[in-house]
Amino acid sequence: MATDLVIDADGHTMEPDDLWVDRMDHARWGDWIPRKVTEDGVYESMYLGGVIRSGGRDLRDAFAKAVGKTPKELYDLLESIRVPGGYDPHARLADMDRDGIDAAVLYPTLGMFFGPVDEIPALADVEFVAACQRAYNDWVAEYCSADPQRLFGIGAVPLQAPDLAVAEAERAVNDLGLKGVFIRPSAYLFTDDGTELPLNHSSYDRFWAACQDLDVPVGLHPGVHVDTPGACRKFGLVAVTDNIMLSNSARDEIHGGSALGQAVGNTVDMVVSMGRLLMGGVCERFPRLRFLFLESGGGWIPTQLQRMDEQVKAFPLEKRWLSMLPSEYFSRQCYAGFEPEEWNIAACADFLGADRILWASDYPHPEFHPEVVEELRKGIGDLGADDQRKILSGNAIEAYRLPL
Repeated sequence: MATDLVIDADGHTMEPDDLWVDRMDHARWGDWIPRKVTEDGVYESMYLGGVIRSGGRDLRDAFAKAVGKTPKELYDLLESIRVPGGYDPHARLADMDRDGIDAAVLYPTLGMFFGPVDEIPALADVEFVAACQRAYNDWVAEYCSADPQRLFGIGAVPLQAPDLAVAEAERAVNDLGLKGVFIRPSAYLFTDDGTELPLNHSSYDRFWAACQDLDVPVGLHPGVHVDTPGACRKFGLVAVTDNIMLSNSARDEIHGGSALGQAVGNTVDMVVSMGRLLMGGVCERFPRLRFLFLESGGGWIPTQLQRMDEQVKAFPLEKRWLSMLPSEYFSRQCYAGFEPEEWNIAACADFLGADRILWASDYPHPEFHPEVVEELRKGIGDLGADDQRKILSGNAIEAYRLPL
């Protein structure tokens, strides 16, 4: 196994305008198919399910006014920061060479948001959701084919229909060669009266079993929107809207956007989901299944594991269905995703074990910056050489079973 590499364990694609138009059944789905429309050369709108998913003339006019620009100036600004490597694999490979990244594992951007409680009515049709996700998975497999030794895709699955999720996971891995699947850290299933079924409910077990049998990880990757019953929706961190551009934009001090959603919502959702998986018996029932806790910061995880251990010791009824402590399950089958600039990454590696740490560039999203590898090396510089190699690449190879 090569361990002298640098592997980004959580990068992203930025889906091209024609992804779904080129790959979905127009006779069946018609105007529901996701598509981008540009009006008057400056007003971009992403349509999904026949309504505006992102952008729109009125919203863009309001944004332009808020930042003191004309609509054309705003359009030019947004285009100038769009990174071609998000949709062009050859441009991405060039950027990876520039930044010192040997390989990258890829999650979607727009393809992240097909949750079970979306405000867009069409997304209540799980067959439509599954068709959209199949199209994305086909595309990301093609994207990665530009260099199969450096680009590795992660598949989207419709967990709101576990049987369809199993089928798509099997297709994504066995037919397309993707290296795992992702879900949002939230409930996907509900009783007839609308009560959420948390991730440790037995209704999800067929999906966990399939991923365990496929020997692929499940990446829990949050996102700022209200299409799942997570923190952004429950606590009103962002506006409840079908337009993701609006939910990701701070309207006022009450309704936040990407900053509040990422800083608070992502972590809250991950704390709850990690508790359900570790303390709720999923890791007990599926001991070979790997979970990746991504894009929610990693520095809180050691403290939370310590507290989980303390509580199941103090309240033994909580431990009836567990044969190990929560931290022991984590050490056996879980990984923590870190941003390289997190100040306590080395200390967390000491507590969790250096073999439990992944790092993420978040390319091509706004949090990315070209100095990411330099920051990472600085942050783990006090660790031993073997531990540094694990964090730089070895853990990603193990977690995703990369052929490197």
